[in-house]
Amino acid sequence: MLRVTLLSLLTLSLVHAQNWPQASGPDANWNLRDVEDPPKSWSVVGKENILWKTTLPEGGQSAVTIWKDRAFLTTHRPMKKGAPLTESNIIGWCLDANSGEILWKVELPGTDPVQTAGIFSDSTVFAPVTDGEHVWFFNRCGSMACFDFSGKEIWMRKYEPRRRHTNRQCEPILHGDIILTVEVKNKAAGQKLERHKPVPEGIDERDVWTYLHAIDKKSGEVKWINDAGTSVHNTPMIGKLSDGRTAVVHGRGGGHGPLEKPYGITMTLVDTGETLWTYETGKGGDCYFNSHWNSGHVYWFHKQNHLVIDANTGKLLKEQDTMKSASFCQFNTDTETWTTETDVPVKAGKKQPITNQTNIVVGDWHYFLAHDLIAIGRVNIESGKTEYLQVPVQIDASSENRLIWKKQESIPNDTKNSRGLDIATDKRAKGTGWGHVSAASPVAINDILYIPVMNGTVYLIDAKAEKFDEKALLSVNDLGPAGETWNLSSFSFSDGRLFIHTMKEALCIGIPR
Repeated sequence: MLRVTLLSLLTLSLVHAQNWPQASGPDANWNLRDVEDPPKSWSVVGKENILWKTTLPEGGQSAVTIWKDRAFLTTHRPMKKGAPLTESNIIGWCLDANSGEILWKVELPGTDPVQTAGIFSDSTVFAPVTDGEHVWFFNRCGSMACFDFSGKEIWMRKYEPRRRHTNRQCEPILHGDIILTVEVKNKAAGQKLERHKPVPEGIDERDVWTYLHAIDKKSGEVKWINDAGTSVHNTPMIGKLSDGRTAVVHGRGGGHGPLEKPYGITMTLVDTGETLWTYETGKGGDCYFNSHWNSGHVYWFHKQNHLVIDANTGKLLKEQDTMKSASFCQFNTDTETWTTETDVPVKAGKKQPITNQTNIVVGDWHYFLAHDLIAIGRVNIESGKTEYLQVPVQIDASSENRLIWKKQESIPNDTKNSRGLDIATDKRAKGTGWGHVSAASPVAINDILYIPVMNGTVYLIDAKAEKFDEKALLSVNDLGPAGETWNLSSFSFSDGRLFIHTMKEALCIGIPR
C-alpha cells in the first residue's frame, strides 16, 4: 500500500490545538485534524465572520504564527514616497491574537535589498517560529533574531545572503533546539553573484550553493551544514522515518539554471545533517513546491509527472503523467452549468510545469494549483488517477459576490499598501495570481483545504471528496476588495480561528461566540 496516514506519523513537542508555531503548523506538514471546526465562509468586504482587522503600515508576505494569545508576523520597514522599491530591513510584530492590538515591534536589519511585493518572495517572506517562550524572526536579506515574549532581544545573527535569486526558499523549521534554514555556504562569495548569471571565475561553485543549515535556537550558532545542496525554489519538510529517526526532505532544480546539482531529491537526518539518500530526476528537474512525505513515501513532481519514492531507500516506486489522461470538471459561463470530461489529455504548462508552485498532501490525494488552467489538480497517490476542477479567477465581493471566470475580465491589483503607496515593481504583481507567479501554501484543517491566491481570493475544497466536481468547491471567499487586496501569505489556525496577513492588514477570521 502506498498510502501511509500522513498525519499520524509526526509527533512534535509543540503540538497543541491552540498553537500554530511555524508556517507549516504544529505537525510541520500544513495539516491539522481533530480540532474545532474552522470557518467555512467569510467576507472581509461584507464584514462576515471577521473577528478583527489590524492595519499595518507596510506590506509583507509572512504567515502569522500563533501561540495562545500572541500572534507574530513580519512586514517591511515603512518606505517613503518616491524611495526605491527595494528594501532590506524588516519589522517583526507581536499582536494580541484575541483583539489584534499591537503589543510590540522589533527591527531586523538586512544587507541585500530586494524588490518589495515580489511575486516569488521579498525580505519578509519567512514566518516567525516560536516555542511558547521565545520567538524567532527572519529577514531573507540577512538576519535572524531571538526575542522573548516581551520583545527583549536575546541574540541576533547577521549574515550575507546570496544575491542570485529571491525565490521563496525554505520556511524556517523549528525542531527541538534547532532551527533549519537554507543559506549560502560561503556568505562573502555569495554576494559576488548576479541575478541569473553564471558563477564568476575564481569562485568554487559548491561554495555558493545554498544548503540546509541547522541553527542552535539558544545561541544562533551553526550546528551543521548539509552537503547535498537545496534549491531556493524548494520548501523542505521535516518528518519521521519508519525507524523513528527525524529527517528532512529537500531538493534541487527549477528555473534559471540553479547551481546545486544533481537535480533531484535528498533525505537528510536532522540530528546530524547526514545525507541518507539522493534520487536524481535528471536534466531540468523541478522542485518549486513543498516536499511532502511520510514514513513510507516521498511525493514529488517532475515536469508534469507525479513521483512516488520510497522514503527509506530513495527508490522510485511509481511515476504518473498528470496531463496524459485526466478528468476535468469545468464551468460553462454561457449556460452556467458544470460538465466533467473523463480520460482527456490536458493542455497547459507551456512556460512552467502545470504542477508549478504550491501543493499539499491530504490522505490519498496530492493537491496542487494548476496555474495555467485556472484549476486545482489532484493526483491519487495509490492509483495515480488525476483530476482537475476549474475555479473562478477571482471573487468580487463588492458586487454581490460576483465570481469572475475569465482571466481577461478579472480586476487587476493596484498593489498599494495601507498608506496608498504602490510598492510593487514587477507588473506581474498586478495580475490575477494565476500563471507564472507564486502562491502561498494551502493548509488543510479537518480535511478542508484553504487555498489563497495573490488577488485575495480563497478557495475552500473538500479534500476527501470522492468526485472532484463542483460539489468539492465548498466556497469562494475574499480577503478584501477585488483589485485592492494582495496576498502571498498562508493561513494559520488556532482555537477555531483563521489568521492571515495581506499587504494592508492582519486578519482574524472566525465565528463570533
